[in-house]
Amino acid sequence: MQKINFTKYISFLLIAYAFSFPVSKALTNLLEVLLVLLWLFEGNWKEKYNLYKSNLLSISIILLIGFSLLSILWYGNIEVSLRYIAKYHHLIIIFIFYSSFDRTYTKHIFSAFFLAIFASELMSYGIFFELIHYKNISPHDPTPFMSHMAYSSILAFTVSALLVNAYFEKNLKYRLSYLLFSLTATINLFVNGGRTGQVIFIVLIFIIGFSFIKSKLKAALVIIPVLMVIFLLAFNYSPNFKNRSTQLYNGFNNLIVKHDYNNQGAMRVALSILGVATYLDTPILGTGLSYHMKNVEQYAKTNNINLKNIHRFADYHSTFITISVQLGIIGLFISLMIIYALFTFNIKSKEYKLISYLFATTFVLFSFTHNTLHTMNPMLFFALFAGLLNQEQKQNN
Repeated sequence: MQKINFTKYISFLLIAYAFSFPVSKALTNLLEVLLVLLWLFEGNWKEKYNLYKSNLLSISIILLIGFSLLSILWYGNIEVSLRYIAKYHHLIIIFIFYSSFDRTYTKHIFSAFFLAIFASELMSYGIFFELIHYKNISPHDPTPFMSHMAYSSILAFTVSALLVNAYFEKNLKYRLSYLLFSLTATINLFVNGGRTGQVIFIVLIFIIGFSFIKSKLKAALVIIPVLMVIFLLAFNYSPNFKNRSTQLYNGFNNLIVKHDYNNQGAMRVALSILGVATYLDTPILGTGLSYHMKNVEQYAKTNNINLKNIHRFADYHSTFITISVQLGIIGLFISLMIIYALFTFNIKSKEYKLISYLFATTFVLFSFTHNTLHTMNPMLFFALFAGLLNQEQKQNN
């Protein structure tokens, strides 16, 4: 009887997973179940254990989940805590990539992901121009498959990855297609309402420019005018970008002049202050997973923060602050381990090494404004590219 090639089938499913996560949560969940089943049936657990125990990202993820479970011993509500931890199941993809993916299919992962983003982009344009009516998605926020924050952040990374692919591509036809796609994706980024992705876009463009142009001065002289033109065009021709920019300006102006935290941008400042205050009161072991927002109203009064309906917030809109509050200094250390692992992937390929920096930068900046390790689409984004790029370095270890 011929032996089943689990690696081959797992690799095919991971390609499908790369396509599914930007467009379908249901399909992504199904693929995750199939991937885990194949990974379990594949066996080779001694070999897998030896791989994982010497891989920093794998160790960091295990520590995050393990210490989260351990924290239940000293901070109650077992049911709520276990439900919280259960969401980390999406991160299993990282382990599947590292032990069971055939890296000859890496390009296919990127192609599937780009295709899904292109499909999402077409839907977004259709909704924006009111050619398509999808669910209750408004033309003022045309992000059909995920929140505008997640979509804009992922779109910013997509643009940067396309530009890197264009730079290293030898075939002129493919190079032009990457550049055209990066242009339409950039326009789509500013058609949508996600300011986080727009900030990330600026940083990624600087990283790419400084990587491609040897003289940093020349790079700056090229990048700054290009970005100024892009933002000027966006402000004049994208109503969504203009409105969101105006809201952000007014929000910070009200914060400075009136100490009003109930506007765009200012709310995140308030949550950061409250998160830091909570952490400083419980710096060693944290509050536990169930109680990180329990006393937030009292902290708001103590810090003279007039944030209305504060109970509606589920976390501090920051991965690092939320984990630090929940798990104390140990949680903070684990989150820093994860970031260190992302920035230190030992990848020989210049193309994938640069993409790994771009991904790590995207994830870190995204994590400052969102609890990226506890909401589905950001977690899937993290699992896909952290897993893929972590696997890409395996040959060098």
